[in-house]
Amino acid sequence: MKTVFVLFIAFLFLALGFFNVIRQIKITKTLDEIVRFVNFVKTEMNYRKSEFLHIYSIGEKQNYKYLSFSEGQIYADDAVGIGIIEEFNSFIKKIGTTDQEGQMSLCDEYKSRFEELLINRKSKDKEKLQVNTALSVFGALTVLIFFL
Repeated sequence: MKTVFVLFIAFLFLALGFFNVIRQIKITKTLDEIVRFVNFVKTEMNYRKSEFLHIYSIGEKQNYKYLSFSEGQIYADDAVGIGIIEEFNSFIKKIGTTDQEGQMSLCDEYKSRFEELLINRKSKDKEKLQVNTALSVFGALTVLIFFL
């Protein structure tokens, strides 16, 4: 019985580390997708002079994995955190509210914000992933060594 419990705890350490690594990767991919979406909006407004509903319908067909389109609204995956979601929602609310030049500067502004977040995230990702993986493996091994 003790052995089963110890193995369960060791497995739990590994699983928690694995899920944390997956969450970190998901946040980075969501930010990357947001940057691509802002570029898409800028391109549509600059070259096609599209309105929001047209952009929405085309964007919905782009098969974004971490952005969802529902009832005329666009949502980012919750994994990225409240701050990024609020920034993204702010961008979405401002689409189509100004003239052509204002829309281009709006897209540039938000693109630079999200790109900066993405660059910072990518620079720290490798270290975080290695630390999370090492800690989960170390925790599991420690439990096994001490209790078996």
